[in-house]
Amino acid sequence: MKYFHWLNIRKNLFFLCFLVFAPFLFSRAEITIKPYLQNLTDSTIVIRWTTLDSLPGRVEYGFDNNYGQAVEHNDSSIQHELLLTPLMSDTLYHYRAISGADTTQDYTFHTPVLPSKPFRFVVIGDTRTDCSAHQALINRILTIQPPPSFIIQTGDLTESGTDSQYQVYFNIERELLAYSTQFPCIGNHDFNNMSNWFKFFALPNNERWYTFYYGNSVFHCLDNYSPYDTLAPQYEWFLNELLADSANPNIKHIFVFFHDPPYTTNQSHPSNLSIREYLCPLFERFDVRITFQGHIHAYEHSLVNGVHYIISGGGGAPLHYGWDPPQSWTIYRETTYEFVLIDIRGDTIFSQGIKPDGEIFDTFRIIPPQVSMENTSKSIIRDKSLLRVLPTTFISSTQIAFSLSNSGYVELAVYNSLGQKLEVLLKGNLPAHHYQITYKPESIPDGVYFCVLYAPDYTYTLPIIKLR
Repeated sequence: MKYFHWLNIRKNLFFLCFLVFAPFLFSRAEITIKPYLQNLTDSTIVIRWTTLDSLPGRVEYGFDNNYGQAVEHNDSSIQHELLLTPLMSDTLYHYRAISGADTTQDYTFHTPVLPSKPFRFVVIGDTRTDCSAHQALINRILTIQPPPSFIIQTGDLTESGTDSQYQVYFNIERELLAYSTQFPCIGNHDFNNMSNWFKFFALPNNERWYTFYYGNSVFHCLDNYSPYDTLAPQYEWFLNELLADSANPNIKHIFVFFHDPPYTTNQSHPSNLSIREYLCPLFERFDVRITFQGHIHAYEHSLVNGVHYIISGGGGAPLHYGWDPPQSWTIYRETTYEFVLIDIRGDTIFSQGIKPDGEIFDTFRIIPPQVSMENTSKSIIRDKSLLRVLPTTFISSTQIAFSLSNSGYVELAVYNSLGQKLEVLLKGNLPAHHYQITYKPESIPDGVYFCVLYAPDYTYTLPIIKLR
């Protein structure tokens, strides 16, 4: 009986949403889903909208509301998608969409800022069924000044991905998505209707997993409903993306987002141990700053081996209240509707959770290690987490040195290029001290490997090369 009672509640919630947004559904205005931004890059952006009838479409754009440039399609369609290119980086543009006799108001968007400039973005997820809670969060986001440059959606946008549910979703977010690009990942409820996922979104790569860049940061979206083990195409793609990040001097921060959390203490869903096995070692090895997830309809912040895991799933789905005892990696957790605001200022990341009424919670800052160039007689950098390998390219052996300023659990390990742990060189609770060991690999073939130090405060990764 409880199950059927809950189904009735959800139906009633959706019916209320339907009543609220019925004017948009049945208005004779041709444009039924207002323009929203997709796939923003330094030089391109996609404008999407939906019309009631099959019509041609046109977007006029420029540096002010006189526009001066236009792109159009002459074939009749209900779904409209136009690419604006080439655009200037770090530039404000005005635009409007036209279909039939319907012309939208003037909107603006800003292309990605230069790597030297600050920016901010919002994370929200599991917006599914409660349109009033969803709307309250969007209304709060609209008050943020300066506004967010883009939105990360951690999945489960709607209950089952139907046309009418997406209509309600985009009507709730229409003011926000007209100027701020949304980058969503696939949740289990989105997975129920992938044809509509591909219809309503224009995302990079294969639209299931992809990368985008903004300022001094890179963002990787993963699909944990497609294979991601070490033999899967998604894993190979992700590893190559991370290797490219490491070689790019403009990338200061790496962020990853996907739906299922690898670390949670909420009773609604267990931690995804498969993600822990295959993907978390890559997060740690490549110094991913923060990963964002949903699935849990609440907020939870964990810190594991230097990687912050933030669950932001309080976007409108029924809240999850049951919690198991906190773990050693638990930083903060709360059952509430919420979103997360992230500010990037050079090398520093600021994070804060925000509730619909504006209350701020779980604020924290990530700063890079402060490196002192004073060397000891063993050429050890005096830093909490940095390690040194001399030489980094070696034939039979090399010296690995590091310095701990805080006591705590430490692990020093070697990984191959697939993220598999080959050997643990040192582990245990160690006092603050300077350490140096000799590494003599005997059975590994020539190639590139990664020496990873898990220290009390940070994780640090250094590539090493073994030659004959």
